[in-house]
Amino acid sequence: MIAIETLHVHERLVELIQLQVLYDRLYAVQQKKGDLPQQIEDLEVQLAARARSLAELQSRIKEYEKEIRTLHASNDSLRDHEQKLSKLLLQVRNEQEYYKVETDLKETRLVLEKNLKDIARFQKQVEALEQKRQEEEAKQEELRKFIEEKKELLERIVKETASQEKALQQRIDKLSRQIEQEDARLFQLFERRRRSLREGRALVPIIAVEGREERVACSGCYVLLPRQLQWELSQRNRLFVCEGCGRFLVDAELFERVAADLE
Repeated sequence: MIAIETLHVHERLVELIQLQVLYDRLYAVQQKKGDLPQQIEDLEVQLAARARSLAELQSRIKEYEKEIRTLHASNDSLRDHEQKLSKLLLQVRNEQEYYKVETDLKETRLVLEKNLKDIARFQKQVEALEQKRQEEEAKQEELRKFIEEKKELLERIVKETASQEKALQQRIDKLSRQIEQEDARLFQLFERRRRSLREGRALVPIIAVEGREERVACSGCYVLLPRQLQWELSQRNRLFVCEGCGRFLVDAELFERVAADLE
């Protein structure tokens, strides 16, 4: 067992119990928010990822549209060239010139045909990406509304609990200053332990162990406590911490009475 030395033990015990009970009440009020803040944060991360995805889709659409415009412009020039070659083909005077113009004409028409196929292929890509873009925008809008609903719910809870949370925090601050003035070392031990625990329970009552006659355990880590420690705690004239978890231990009856008397 680990004993903590301090003056006016019973008074310090009562004050530490009061402080722990106030922290428990504050934690209960704060828990009304549940994991809403984390949910909102996670959803906003999802929304940001979707925004990046949408931006990528829009960028790809623009690239394909640019390619299509370039091919259309190229085809306009090729058609002009095709018309000139067709006229020139009727005007050539020898076989060599005819073959040269005809070859150029065939190549021009092949490029035109290829460009038209590319335009059709790119257009299909644009249509498919546009469909994805519309779907992504709809999903983003749905996600935005869901986030707003979560934020509104959190805001309502915050408004409902703000005054209660503020009042509890003020009482905690006042009692903390009082304990620190009376025994700074004791207060620091309590605070250090409280801050290291998820629920902030630095002080806990002992509990009876089922199937173990007249045996008790720490209600924080459920380590079985020596009978001698059980008796020492019942005397309420010394402070002890659990060897298993480091929490302050108090008699259950005293804890319940102090908690009940605390407004």
